Amino acid sequence: MSEQRNRVNMHFKLTTVSSKPVEPGKTHLLTPLDQATGQHSLHLVFYYEKNSFGSFDLDPLRVSLSKTLLLYPSVMGRLIRGEPGNWEVKCNDAGVGVLRAKTWTEVHRQEAITNPPVFSSALHGRAVPNTDTKSAKYYVTMSIAQAPLVKMASTTFKFSNLVIKQCLSEIHVNCPDATPFDLLAAIFWMSVAHLKVPKHEHTHSLSICIDFKRLLKEPLPYGYFGNALHFSLLSLGEKDMIPDELGHVVDVVHGHSVGIKEDKILSVVDWLESEKGEGGRYAPPFRMYGPELTCVNMEHMINGDRSLIYAAMFEDNVQPAYVACHVENVDGEGLIMVMPSPEEGLARTVMVTLPKEEMVKLCEDKAILRLEPTMLLSGGL
Repeated sequence: MSEQRNRVNMHFKLTTVSSKPVEPGKTHLLTPLDQATGQHSLHLVFYYEKNSFGSFDLDPLRVSLSKTLLLYPSVMGRLIRGEPGNWEVKCNDAGVGVLRAKTWTEVHRQEAITNPPVFSSALHGRAVPNTDTKSAKYYVTMSIAQAPLVKMASTTFKFSNLVIKQCLSEIHVNCPDATPFDLLAAIFWMSVAHLKVPKHEHTHSLSICIDFKRLLKEPLPYGYFGNALHFSLLSLGEKDMIPDELGHVVDVVHGHSVGIKEDKILSVVDWLESEKGEGGRYAPPFRMYGPELTCVNMEHMINGDRSLIYAAMFEDNVQPAYVACHVENVDGEGLIMVMPSPEEGLARTVMVTLPKEEMVKLCEDKAILRLEPTMLLSGGL
């Protein structure tokens, strides 16, 4: 096409504050994990088939948004350098332009908030630290990794409930407890691996990112306001990355994920604390998405068969038609995000960012096309 038109029209940018001022001097301290991920930001865009408000008048939005912001004083603040130079949030009522849609929608519908926000800075190193774990050593590697700057492209793949159910039944003998994430992570890892040259001793590696809030002995609540993501490295030999070994790879991915326990998670926090410099200043943030091919597990956003993301409704029974997710500053090997789908059930949406040349080939991959995905091309293609 010689001319591209933007299908999304920006009618307004809403900035507002809560209906009650924050007490003077209030700050929100960031955890070591918050400090370490400073090179990345996450963007969620919720698309609805129709305007639930009947017009683009701001007044109906301002009332519910102001009530929502009563619960999120940190969201209205601004990042500043505190003592001894670490980032913290100054809660100064500066206002927001974007916030979590789900809480806003519940307040707008005058419903009780399912997962109220919990602001805590308690996720710090232990009194008796342990940094001698594979998890901590992997973070050391990430902190010094250099990702090549290449032109990246993104594509979204939507898989139906029926297809995922059929595929899980096919590999049931190998991994009876496999989840849609285990299946799709294995399929995309194997497909992308064929586009890349093995790195170390003829192996391919995948950095798996999971939410650990419910994996701690004292679980963090769903409404925890902060970083609760853990990255770990899984490697397999080149001989394992062939189509006949799909069931085996699914089983390995599943076993790796369920093997992530509290000590591995907290060892990373211990290491981040051990890297603090003079006066207690944290080391600079480093790139976590992309130096190795990274796969993000968003299964924690599904409760039973119901997606928490697609429960963001401004009016009853009118869920988003589509939710787009974008991680800023992804370079290097690429990113795979396995997310909920508006179809719900076992259906999933997979958002992939790869070097442009690899993405063109991935969209023609037979193992993926066999699953009859709906593809949405964007970002460089």
